[in-house]
Amino acid sequence: MGEDLQSFFINVKPVRILINLNSGFTDNYASALSSEVDATYSHTVRILHKMEEYDLVESEKNGRKKEVQLTEKGEDVAEGLSKAMSVI
Repeated sequence: MGEDLQSFFINVKPVRILINLNSGFTDNYASALSSEVDATYSHTVRILHKMEEYDLVESEKNGRKKEVQLTEKGEDVAEGLSKAMSVI
């Protein structure tokens, strides 16, 4: 029931991306994150792009891939969401 209630209140995939990035997830690339949160690559890229617009993440080109890191604001939001998700 907890997962259903979370889905009711929160868009789970963006939240899971932030929480994964905050939890020390080592492969901070869109392809790995999409697998981790069970989203398509293109959906994950759209989410990450929107997160960059809100200054939650920043990305850096690393070869052909973009590595994603949380900003300080993103860390704060991820911690708050992580606490909220544990209560639901």
